[in-house]
Amino acid sequence: MNKQQDKPLHLQVVADLICPWCFIGKRSLDRALVVLARDGIAVDVEWLPYQLNPTMPASGMDRKQFRTQRFGWENALAMDARAVEAGRHVGADFRYDLQSRTPNTLAAHGLSRLAWDEGGASLQDRLVDRLFAAYFTHGEDIGSSDVLGRIAADSGMPHDAVMRARSYEAVVSRLESKSRVLGINGVPSYLVDGHLVLNGSTSVDGYVSAITDAAMRLR
Repeated sequence: MNKQQDKPLHLQVVADLICPWCFIGKRSLDRALVVLARDGIAVDVEWLPYQLNPTMPASGMDRKQFRTQRFGWENALAMDARAVEAGRHVGADFRYDLQSRTPNTLAAHGLSRLAWDEGGASLQDRLVDRLFAAYFTHGEDIGSSDVLGRIAADSGMPHDAVMRARSYEAVVSRLESKSRVLGINGVPSYLVDGHLVLNGSTSVDGYVSAITDAAMRLR
C-alpha cells in the first residue's frame, strides 16, 4: 500500500500488564508501526484489559510463592529465561531479579482505560509502556497505588487519575468479558474491526504483514 488511508487503522491489543510476551509484543509492534507508517498505513493502538490471574488478592502475592504454586519453580525459571532471551532482541529488558511480587492488575487496567478515554491512543501508549517497564525492567509493584500514581504523573495524567480510575473496575470487567466471548483465552491477541488477526506475539515482519493484510481488506 503506497497511499495513506483516509483514517488510521484501529488495532486493539488484548493484553495483561504482567504478561512478558505482551511486553515483548509491544516492543516488536512499536517497530512495526514505524515500518507501516513509511508504507502509508497509520495505526491507532488501543490496549484492552485481560487479567491472567483474575482471582489474585488485591495486594498481590509473593512472586516465588505464586509461581511455584502455579507452574513449579524450576519450570517458572525456564519460562523466565525464554522471555529474557526473546526480549533481548527487541529491546524488552527483563530484570526478574528485581521482582518480589506478582500484582493484581485490575487497578492498572482501570488506569489504562482512563488514559484512553481522556487522552486517546497517545496517552494510553505512554502509560502502558511505562507500566510494562516499571514491572519488568524495574521490578516495581504495579498493583500499588503509589507506584501507579507516579507512573500516571510521568505519563502526563492528572494527579487524581489513580483515584478516578477506581470507578473503571466495571468497565475493565465488561471489556474483558467481551474478549472472552470472542474466544480470546490468551494474550497478547490482536483485533481489527472486531476480528482476531493475530494470537500471540510475533516478529516485526509478522506484525507488518498481518496489519497490512487487515488494512487491505478494509479498503
